[in-house]
Amino acid sequence: MKRVLLPTILFLFASIAHAGLDVTAYSGLTNVESPVLSSDSMPQGKNQVILSPVDFPERFHGLESGKVYQFKSSFDFRAGSYLGYNIWRNELAKLAGYQPSPSIRNNVVEMRYDETVWKLDHGPFWELIDFSDAEGVIGPEVCRKVYQDFVQYRSQAAQVPDAYFYDSYGDWMKAFKMCADNGALVFH
Repeated sequence: MKRVLLPTILFLFASIAHAGLDVTAYSGLTNVESPVLSSDSMPQGKNQVILSPVDFPERFHGLESGKVYQFKSSFDFRAGSYLGYNIWRNELAKLAGYQPSPSIRNNVVEMRYDETVWKLDHGPFWELIDFSDAEGVIGPEVCRKVYQDFVQYRSQAAQVPDAYFYDSYGDWMKAFKMCADNGALVFH
């Protein structure tokens, strides 16, 4: 019995250790008028992708759901584990000047900056901070706005003593710059 359970437990642990947020930025999207699709409805053309909003359709502006798009370029990066990304996102909210609010997690009250953002409907980085930490698509109109936030706060981000924070800031800024060029940012 133990021989069966131990590999299962190790597999589950390895799966959890690799779980996290991966991001792909696409630039230069154009609608493919007559796409060739596989039997499982996947586009067969080079540099083609199907995009649809998940839970935040208001972030999808500038795109049409379910359409096949061809892209000029793409950039993939790992935003971290889910926990790591949420820590980074909280630090981004702090950088942007949001005030902390109490948050109850696991019966513990913690002061969090992102908690404040989730109660608002606008502000610096709001569209990114108040977004999924697992899956979703942000369209070009929202990407242009958020890219400007990254540009505006770049010098302050460089002052954060945590090198990981600033490295991640650079990846996010590059991604939003790309998708601001008629592109999309895909969380997966």
